[in-house]
Amino acid sequence: MVGYSKGAALLALSATAPLCVSYYVAPVSKSNRLSKNPTFLHSNLLPRALRNDLSTTSSSALSMGFMEDFVVGQDDKTRKAANDKYIETLQERVNRINDLEPTIEELGDEEMIAKTKEFRERLAKGEDINGPILEEAFAVVREAAWRVIEQRHYDVQLMGGLILHDGRLAEMATGEGKTLVSTLPCYLNSLAGEPSFVITVNDYLARRDMEKMGQVHRYLGLSVGLIQAGMTEDERKKAYACDVVYVTNSELGFDYLRDH
Repeated sequence: MVGYSKGAALLALSATAPLCVSYYVAPVSKSNRLSKNPTFLHSNLLPRALRNDLSTTSSSALSMGFMEDFVVGQDDKTRKAANDKYIETLQERVNRINDLEPTIEELGDEEMIAKTKEFRERLAKGEDINGPILEEAFAVVREAAWRVIEQRHYDVQLMGGLILHDGRLAEMATGEGKTLVSTLPCYLNSLAGEPSFVITVNDYLARRDMEKMGQVHRYLGLSVGLIQAGMTEDERKKAYACDVVYVTNSELGFDYLRDH
């Protein structure tokens, strides 16, 4: 499961597939990478035996594993700092989503469906999809899932949905609710007028996920499509035109190749 681009919306793995949601590791920027030539290091950072002869630094330091240990240690610190900051930001958004829950719970079914129309109108007028509308949409999906399939997103699943919406790679173990998590960013990104794709590994899982999680999207007024092996071109076109599309990686890949 990777992210989405402007237009293509979201890609998510499902069910028994190993990838989907839970933590984020920040990439190392170019400024954080050390040069292959270690002679730029301050001599106090080098082993005592090397301090008096920097001309031996390149070969000796590398052969002793010093440079590898140094680079890995610095990278770990950089990643942890970036990760901690990112998680704090996500938690703040989760808290705001939770604050909306009492208000959303009071809405009737028709009012819940009307939220989808409201969100689309606000986005069409130029509102930022990453602003307050994100938190409102997530709160609506959480309530819809509870009403329709009696599954309520836990805070960590809300966090997972935020990570997916950011277009980042994340991971969850089997049984931690990847398929439920995908309903959050799929709903949000489909509001912008482009379909969201939930991608899994075989036809059975695609159909299973569509039949269960598709209920949440339909309740909120979205159309849901399913791509299966053996479908005709017209059936595929109709499915791909839906707001949320459940499809396998192989079918999506070959349909892309046929189109191009």
